[in-house]
Amino acid sequence: MISNDVRIRGDLADTVSHETVSAMLRGDGLPKWVKLDCVVRVLAARSVDRRDPQEVVRGFLQLWLRASDDSDPARRVVEAPGSPVEAPAGEPGGEEPPEIVRPRVLPERNSDFTGRDLILDEVRRRLREGRSLPVILYGLGGAGKTQVAVEYLYRWAVPENGLVWWVPAHDPIPARKALADLGKRLNLPANRDLEQTVRSVISELERGRVSWHLVFDNAELSDALLALLPSSARGQVLITSRDPNWANVGTAIEVRPFDRAESIQFLRRRGREIDGADADRLADRLGDLPLALEQVAAVQAATQMPVAELMQLFDEHMQELLGTGRPQHYTDTVVAFVRIAVDGLRTEAPSAAQLLELFAYLGTEPVSVTLLRSGQDAPVTAPLARALSDPIQMARTIRALRRYGLATVEQQTRRITVHRLVQVALREALDAAARERGRVNAELLLAAANPGAPEDMRAWDLYAEISPHVIPAGLIGSAHLPARRLVVDQIRYQNRAGDYAGSLRLADLAIAAWTPADANGVAGPVEELAMRATFERAETLRALGRYDESRELSIDSWNRLRESTEYGARHHFTLRAARTVAAHHRINGAYRRALEVDEETLAHCRAADPEDEERILHQMHNVAVNRRLLGDHRSAFAIDEEVLRRRREMFGDRDARTLLSIGNLARDHLGLGHYQQAYDLQQEVLPVFRARMGTRHQQVLMSVRTVVVALRKLGRHAEALRLARENYEVSLTQLGTDHEHTLAAMMSLANAGCTLAVAEHRPPDDALELAELAVTRYRRVFGRFNPVTLAAEVNHAIILRALGDQRALEMDRMTLTELQERLGDEHPYTLCAAVDFATDLSLDQQFDDSRDLLRRTLEVSQRVRGNDHPDTLACAVNLALELKQSGALGSAQVLLDTTLGSLRRVLGPHHPSTVNAALGVRAECDIEPPPT
Repeated sequence: MISNDVRIRGDLADTVSHETVSAMLRGDGLPKWVKLDCVVRVLAARSVDRRDPQEVVRGFLQLWLRASDDSDPARRVVEAPGSPVEAPAGEPGGEEPPEIVRPRVLPERNSDFTGRDLILDEVRRRLREGRSLPVILYGLGGAGKTQVAVEYLYRWAVPENGLVWWVPAHDPIPARKALADLGKRLNLPANRDLEQTVRSVISELERGRVSWHLVFDNAELSDALLALLPSSARGQVLITSRDPNWANVGTAIEVRPFDRAESIQFLRRRGREIDGADADRLADRLGDLPLALEQVAAVQAATQMPVAELMQLFDEHMQELLGTGRPQHYTDTVVAFVRIAVDGLRTEAPSAAQLLELFAYLGTEPVSVTLLRSGQDAPVTAPLARALSDPIQMARTIRALRRYGLATVEQQTRRITVHRLVQVALREALDAAARERGRVNAELLLAAANPGAPEDMRAWDLYAEISPHVIPAGLIGSAHLPARRLVVDQIRYQNRAGDYAGSLRLADLAIAAWTPADANGVAGPVEELAMRATFERAETLRALGRYDESRELSIDSWNRLRESTEYGARHHFTLRAARTVAAHHRINGAYRRALEVDEETLAHCRAADPEDEERILHQMHNVAVNRRLLGDHRSAFAIDEEVLRRRREMFGDRDARTLLSIGNLARDHLGLGHYQQAYDLQQEVLPVFRARMGTRHQQVLMSVRTVVVALRKLGRHAEALRLARENYEVSLTQLGTDHEHTLAAMMSLANAGCTLAVAEHRPPDDALELAELAVTRYRRVFGRFNPVTLAAEVNHAIILRALGDQRALEMDRMTLTELQERLGDEHPYTLCAAVDFATDLSLDQQFDDSRDLLRRTLEVSQRVRGNDHPDTLACAVNLALELKQSGALGSAQVLLDTTLGSLRRVLGPHHPSTVNAALGVRAECDIEPPPT
């Protein structure tokens, strides 16, 4: 109940799982403050005395800080059952290195585990040989490989107090997600790309800072899975698989069926009043297969059926199975007893029988009671529907499954697991009507469980639970439209969560399946879902850095929608496609074309639905982005100011859309030269932004970069450099090496490093290395003539000039020409490049050319940016110094005095730019491109 309340609240910063709530109530470790805060606020709202939630939260925070046993609460990490504990973050750069945590995630121990001592001893010996090779437990399905691995962990890994982590490995996708979850528990920085997050987790394990044990359960041998196996002298990897080819990777141990003594012992412990002779006969008939023994013992205990009668039923079902022409195999024994169990359940607990039917069409991942209850409004068949809506009936239903040995339930996590072999057997054991009922119920329940908000991080826990079941349940081909809508939401959720490979895979499957021939009389809805999947695919390709594919797909979709008689230019799908096309124009540096598309889209938005203010504001935001990139900061400021005002009225101050608008307005202030206003505005809301979106969210990183630039422009060089370095490192981890925001953060770091080095009268060697790397990557990813590449070239030349490298002259000459061709003479980038090139000319003794260029540039800058813009004043300072160089001392002094007065008023008398101008030091004009 508490977890659900947290999930549905729209004003809380995080979600809290049922398991974490349980751990809090039990007092198992110190939880994350952000999660405790959510729980406290929900409980305060439910309290009968209606206390002030803020007062209650403050009281709990004081208790939490004392419990953390740390006088500096900026960051405190403590091992806990849920996730590592994290107190409220402090200011940028105030975080301490994360402490080593030793999280544990593994299945519950099997209280009926029997025998296997020789195998367990062999596993222990092989793992302790210290050769950093995995040990593989292989054998037939149902032979007990997983149970051996679990028992090994409880006997030897858990007592060692090391890291223990269970990885479902039947497919690389859930395996990667499990490792990413481990990264969270290790307090490693999450990455926007799941692949990079996993790589950082593997690297951390291989560092060997803590001993660890990883189990890759039910692993399918593949190159993708092999890449997930860490290797360290302090780590142990145990693999369970049916594939004996794993023996080529590590040390293989075959897990055979029980020996007869183990079978007899197990049956007598697990069954009810089974004597030794009957146990021997049962074991012989079942081939000593542990899973089959578990089935027969559970059925016998549940029904109290005499062994002779049970054997007669078994023989009848086996003859039926063999009569179908299927080869006799261990699976047959499981099918036979599953059929007997299902028959018993239909009489004793119909809801349990229908729940079991549903499991035949789910994935192999455990299914939480939370997920099942989330689908309680689904129009499933009556007995199952009653159980889903009644917690007491649901508990009885689950107990019935356990009693018949058809499922295991972890008490702490309330997750239900049906063995994969039982799932296979179910499809054989059920008749056609039961199979169809199970398939339809699975579709209906999953569709009803869909939160319908894939961008809301509070719903991500539930989406993560649904993910493994989308494909096995056949939702892509479902005739139930809400099931297909769930598929689209899953594609979008996986993209937002950083699982780009999973998102792309699901999108490809859906788009291929959702053809007009597949529509079955509902062509319109299916076509719209296919179009939504196509949009998500384009966004995922873009996130993966596959810009060309994404652009081509986006433009093709936009053109088809515009030309369609059914959709047309004003349909919301067309408008969405247009926004994506404009974004690609911006990425490619075609800023004017992007503005044309976005202004046309804004007009269509207003004409299509004047009341849809949220969509209109979103499009106004895009228009402002284009104007900012074109250097029209005044126009962008006016638009952003209006958008911010209206978003505050609609959504409040803490909404992510409002915070984004504040960040845009701060960037407008930067472009206008209002550095203090930009800093104050962005810094004021940055703590709220972090609390709302997380410290590593892309929008937060962009806002931090705004603060970096403002600090540097304000002359606070050391602060700027420190924060720039932190922001770049997080961006690199979060977004990858080639992302546009990572490259921008790298360039800001190079600029900050150069500025500080020059102020301290030392060569900016470190900045040069960063700038050269940034330029190389910009050229490779975005092209040689993209404005952001050219801006990086301008900054690179500044560093070269500070080092006395004469290459700056020709570099600036070419860059200025290219900027003039692509952005025009009046764009701020062009004006900055002109000021810098004039310095090159002067250093090359071309004084007349330098002076003429500065005069022209100053005139344009005063007209375009204003007399008091800091870059206009920089140009004026350089012109005054150039006039002085030419002997025009009177006019030079007048210009310098006027400019110094403006600098003192605009930046302050002690600002480095003011002091340098008074000392006769030439100014440099670097470029910090805003985000696209």
